[in-house]
Order: sequence, then structure tokens, then C-alpha cells
Amino acid sequence: MSPTTEPSAKLLGEVALIACGRREGKTRSCPSCERKAPALLSIARTGALDALAAAICGDNRSACRDCHAKAEPIIGEKMRMLCAG
Repeated sequence: MSPTTEPSAKLLGEVALIACGRREGKTRSCPSCERKAPALLSIARTGALDALAAAICGDNRSACRDCHAKAEPIIGEKMRMLCAG
């Protein structure tokens, strides 16, 4: 990625936290979700909800209901943040 298209650390942190399972009092994701965040964001940019959910879930073919629920706000809310600047 070029410097102008590099996602912010804040955006990557948000994606990682959602993928890890955001809940009250939790302010950071686990190291595994932090490592996956750039790849998850790349998938989210395509708008492929099922692929993103599968990547969060760790399964290359399908995903559980919880991971589908995590993928939706990443594609929706977080992509709006990315497009806004």
C-alpha cells in the first residue's frame, strides 16, 4: 500500500477489536486479531461479507453466526470511516 492509502492505526485497532469481540471494558484486541486486522480490512474493502466473516472465524469456507455479526459493522461503519479520510 502506498502511504496515502495506508489505513490508520486507529482503524486497524477498531477492526481488530471488533473481530476479537468488543465488549464493555475491553479496550484492546488479542495479538492474533491485531495481526489479522490488515487482511480483514483488505477483505472488507471488497464488501465481501461472507469472506470477511470466514476470515474472522478462521475457516476458509464458512463462518459462525457470531463472526457474521462481527463482519457487518466492519464493512458498514468502518468502511465509512475509511472512505471519509
